[in-house]
Amino acid sequence: MAVAEAAPPLPDDISIEDMRKLNFDFYSGAARAAIDEYNVSLQGIEIAGIPCLHITPNNVTSGRVMLYIFGGGFMVGSPFEDLPISAALAASLNCPVICPKYRLAPEHPFPAALDDVEAVARILLASDDEVIFAGESAGGNLTLALHQRLQNTAFKLPVAIAVLSPATDLSDLGDSGLADRDPLLTQARVEGVNDAYVPNMDLTSPEISPIFGVYGPKTPPTLITTGTRDLLLSSCVRQERVMREAGATVTLRVWEGQGHVFEYFPDITESRVSLSEIAEFLSQHLN
Repeated sequence: MAVAEAAPPLPDDISIEDMRKLNFDFYSGAARAAIDEYNVSLQGIEIAGIPCLHITPNNVTSGRVMLYIFGGGFMVGSPFEDLPISAALAASLNCPVICPKYRLAPEHPFPAALDDVEAVARILLASDDEVIFAGESAGGNLTLALHQRLQNTAFKLPVAIAVLSPATDLSDLGDSGLADRDPLLTQARVEGVNDAYVPNMDLTSPEISPIFGVYGPKTPPTLITTGTRDLLLSSCVRQERVMREAGATVTLRVWEGQGHVFEYFPDITESRVSLSEIAEFLSQHLN
């Protein structure tokens, strides 16, 4: 975390292509290590015309599948880069994981990413499998926004949801955003996200900021994880309150001293403990 905190800011004139390359170079080593550690196999597939990464653990329990949505501020990232989380959950749950490679902003602003993950989700939900939704950061936003879009359709809902440091309110980061003490995500790094992803749009739309969504007793059991130094802590705390007061079953786990999506970094002891807790929460809702 100290290394991340001391990292120099990105150049103001960096191109989106160079930003994505830097992101991939930074995270790809951990992704490759996760493949070996969790003994998963990878396959590139297409579902509903959307490219996806299919992650299969060594042991598979039939009748279950996870839809995992990667993060990256809607502008960077990929299913491969998120393997330290998705592969860990796949192995812990003996569950195949589907990670859509949704379209990124600014080339493809809202609702392109949500449309892509919805197309994949509808195929999974139409099967006989029990389906779990999970995602981190921007992927957590898309996970909760996807639930908002699907809840009034004829499709079944996932049996449970887990979101790690979800970006639930793009209109206001709250007190933790003002404090800006996250070693892993800073105000400077999120500047421009809204301009790229939701230019001149209503930030209070539930499909953009799920904190403004509709929840209730029929909302799938949901786990939200965050940390006391997470830039998005306030959003996560407020999201839990909104859901709980609406009658949803929701659990908020706040980790002392941890930053944004700390679960990604295996050198942080709490990372592995949190991933185990997430897997345990999800397993409670699977047959």
